[in-house]
Amino acid sequence: MLSIFEQQTVKIKIKKGAQDAHEAVRPSRLDKAPADIKKYLSRDQFRLYKLIWERFIASQMAPAVLDTMRVDLSNNNVNFRANGSKIKFNGFMKVYVEGTDDGSDEKENILPDMTTGDTVQSLNVDPRQHFTQPPPRFTEARLVKTLEEIGIGRPSTYAPTLDTIQRRNYVTLDNKRFMPTELGEIVYALVAEYFPEIIDVTFTANMEEKLDAVEHGKMEWKKVIDEFYRPFEKEVQKAEAEMEKIVIEDEPAGIDCELCGKPMVIKMGRYGKFMACSGFPDCRNTKAIVKEIGVMCPDCKEGHVIERKSKKNRLFYGCDKYPECEYVSWDRPIERPCPKCDKHTLVVKKLKKGNQITCTACDYKEEEQK
Repeated sequence: MLSIFEQQTVKIKIKKGAQDAHEAVRPSRLDKAPADIKKYLSRDQFRLYKLIWERFIASQMAPAVLDTMRVDLSNNNVNFRANGSKIKFNGFMKVYVEGTDDGSDEKENILPDMTTGDTVQSLNVDPRQHFTQPPPRFTEARLVKTLEEIGIGRPSTYAPTLDTIQRRNYVTLDNKRFMPTELGEIVYALVAEYFPEIIDVTFTANMEEKLDAVEHGKMEWKKVIDEFYRPFEKEVQKAEAEMEKIVIEDEPAGIDCELCGKPMVIKMGRYGKFMACSGFPDCRNTKAIVKEIGVMCPDCKEGHVIERKSKKNRLFYGCDKYPECEYVSWDRPIERPCPKCDKHTLVVKKLKKGNQITCTACDYKEEEQK
């Protein structure tokens, strides 16, 4: 009989390009199960420890065995078909099943035990019309996984890469997905025109392999750099001679400068858009762009909730009376009070497949809206 745990140590094949010096996070005491120490941990600490403990235990367990199934059902001369899997042996799935962060239907469709001739009961009918959808935009996790698959970057460079493209305002995070900014699209178009080889993923992956070969003494670093730099230098010279200076036109802000009375305009800066006086350089007045959402601050009851951006360009909500009022929320607050506790603490949570209104002061939740 198969054992859920392997009889010997599980040997994991190291991926090509992996940096062995980066240790995995693993529990130091396997006998400390999450349920046993839950009372000593905060909610977030418990969830993190549970994730690490279960994933490590699962990594040392036997593989799961699933049978691929196709079930044909017939009712009143109408045929239905279900495709999925049947679990033959749970293995590591007894402890841990990896989920998905991008809302795609990647989970296995597990079918119940059935044999030919069985009678099944229809519990409900859910008619749906499906259209071909474009691939979803990248989440942080999906982008890292794609970089791994095509051989770009290393574990130590993934986090700085994600940070850089946000700090330079090439992308913004909207509902955990990367959205290109106007600046990002302009930069990409210029690089694609004058440095097509640089943005070719095969070029970057090949360069990573050559640098690995240099590290292991299989290639001479001067030769690698020379082969790259000679054609690149010519491309730089061509770009300097031919590339036109891109000017992003200022947008009217719709308000006047409180210092000199001239119209304010919206400019594009290194860290995104901001308001500045059109009388520059005579007047150097600048202001951050404030977007109110029409909700009074639920904490101080005096200020208004506005949209703000974190250092990583992630959208959050705060009070315009800051720093006097330190109200902040990742979820968008709404004006109406909670019907259960009567507090103005309702927020709109963005879930994988829709939005849900919940209360941050009690357990009130409304049905998910797709």
